[in-house]
Amino acid sequence: MVEVGEKLSGRYVINQPIGQGGMANVYLAHDLILNRDVAVKVLRYDFQNDQDAIRRFQREAMSASQLLHHNIVEVYDVDEEQNEQYIVMEYVNGDDLKTFIRENAPISLELAVNIMSQILSAIDVAHRHGIIHRDIKPQNILMTENNQVKITDFGIAIALTDTSITQTNTLLGSVHYLSPEQARGANATTKSDIYALGVVLYELITGSVPFDGESAVSVALKHFQEAFPRIRTQLDYVPQSLENVVLKATAKDPNDRYDNVQQMLNDLSTSLSANRMNEQAFEPSDMDQTIALTPLHPEDTEAVKDTTREQPLQAPEPLDEEAYQTFDVVEDINRPQKSRRWIRIGILMVVGLLIGLLGFYTYNTFGRQVTVPDVSGMTREEAEQTLSSEDIAIANIIYQWHESIPTGNVVDTAPEQGSRIERNSTVDLLVSNGPEQVEIGNYIGQDYESIRRLLTDAGFIVERRGLATNSPEQVGVILDQSIAPGTAVVPGKTSITLTVGSSADTITMQDFYNLDSRVARNFAEEYGLYVEESYEYSEFIPENQIVGQRPASGTPLEQGETIEIIISLGPETPQIRTSEVDVFLEYVPTYADNDTDQENPQPNTIQIFIGDKNRDINQVAEEFEITESTTRTLTLNIPENGSGQYRVLRDGEVIAESNEVGAYE
Repeated sequence: MVEVGEKLSGRYVINQPIGQGGMANVYLAHDLILNRDVAVKVLRYDFQNDQDAIRRFQREAMSASQLLHHNIVEVYDVDEEQNEQYIVMEYVNGDDLKTFIRENAPISLELAVNIMSQILSAIDVAHRHGIIHRDIKPQNILMTENNQVKITDFGIAIALTDTSITQTNTLLGSVHYLSPEQARGANATTKSDIYALGVVLYELITGSVPFDGESAVSVALKHFQEAFPRIRTQLDYVPQSLENVVLKATAKDPNDRYDNVQQMLNDLSTSLSANRMNEQAFEPSDMDQTIALTPLHPEDTEAVKDTTREQPLQAPEPLDEEAYQTFDVVEDINRPQKSRRWIRIGILMVVGLLIGLLGFYTYNTFGRQVTVPDVSGMTREEAEQTLSSEDIAIANIIYQWHESIPTGNVVDTAPEQGSRIERNSTVDLLVSNGPEQVEIGNYIGQDYESIRRLLTDAGFIVERRGLATNSPEQVGVILDQSIAPGTAVVPGKTSITLTVGSSADTITMQDFYNLDSRVARNFAEEYGLYVEESYEYSEFIPENQIVGQRPASGTPLEQGETIEIIISLGPETPQIRTSEVDVFLEYVPTYADNDTDQENPQPNTIQIFIGDKNRDINQVAEEFEITESTTRTLTLNIPENGSGQYRVLRDGEVIAESNEVGAYE
């Protein structure tokens, strides 16, 4: 068991615990070799001999290590010491998004869109690498002091897909973001991640989750039984275009959601545009269709008995008296017993015959048939076990390209899941060969611009590196390439650097976005360029860092040219103005119950609530007593272009209030 002060691999010194989860504990540690703080996630002691848990833990490390993105927590190292599995990760000094929302709600729409855009950018990269997060929620999204998003726990949610929803204590935090299809027992897909992203955006805007309940099961049921709450019924200032992003992402039917995360990001990026504010509300295609609900398994409900209320016994329905009015009781009693006996025998024979026919039909229709289970996303071994348990064998394994399902995992079956087939028959297994790959050509000696367009259209990320040359014939021609010809790669996940001949006096403009302004100045000085600086306020880019530049990165420059950089002044500090309001406080005598002669009038208790730059309208600003009418002057400090509020109570009753102090000054 890891303890504070322990040194892992002779390199990582454990300083203090900083978090714990269902499978692992997280510690702040210091890397002695690189002299930096790191986060070390250690598989919990009670899982050290659990092979499934170890496999899932290693799967997380494998998934996260594939993802290099500025909005994803980076994995530095994976190792084992004394049978303890651990992952060394980037240390993020900040709170999670759940805490950020709780402490900062309501969040401005601009900031909410900015945060969500960072989240979508990271998840898009994961999906392009064939990785489904499966547990997107604010608790797994970290926030730096500069409001930069860092997503963590990639792959750990695979463990959750193997675990029933009945684990109410461990899943309660995740079930609020569970898609309807997952709640009904289906496997997670990229569309499930998109649903969870829509819920996170809803929470960013409103400050609360859309569905809540006393147990995980009750919340899960709401996801596919109840309509998703409308934001604009709670917050009318939210534009319809922004609410539409939430509604489309959280559609009950996955087919009505965005096709991919990039599509959602594109839609979100224009959601605050003036020309979209009043667009039509999004309506899914299945609004008028009835959703078939998959019944809960007995073990699901058994596990949550202790978290749900006992249901009172219901009295049986009363007999329908009208249905019995034509039944002549007296006549039936007087009918000969022998006749009634033969009638009973005849009825029993007919019923027995019907039961026999029904049993024969049921056996021939269902007893010899089974339903093909859903094995998509499983490994081949898992799929074989699942199919075998249903008395189904595998005939052929067919490999096919697939963008999101990892190589070696199952895409589908033929016939497809849900089909009825004969027991002990076979199906074909369609297995992912990963995303489609293409071979890199030999581009050396060819025109850079032509090859750049060709590769960009195919989905590659093309980076240009200039190499000074004295030969005019080599200017603009590819001299080298970072990937050897004939190499098979996935276009959407591959960056290729082309070295291009440029004039000896040519320099290439660098990307300075979000970097310290000194970096741009040093670059200009090194290459003999002039710098023109301008400044502007930015809510998201820290002071003295660059928010814009001209020309764009990659542009060739000549020595002596001028580059422009726009430097952040940080968030703009609003101007504060003072507004005074005179409030008349009328004294209304009250008397104690035992003061029948009303000789001793009681004082009135006055409470004043003020909402301005420094005070919360829900907190008492002043409290005092009066025994005569008086006038009180309230002073409010109001941000420029803003307004203030006040509310005055006398003995608990509101006697004066305003929500627009200084609004028209």
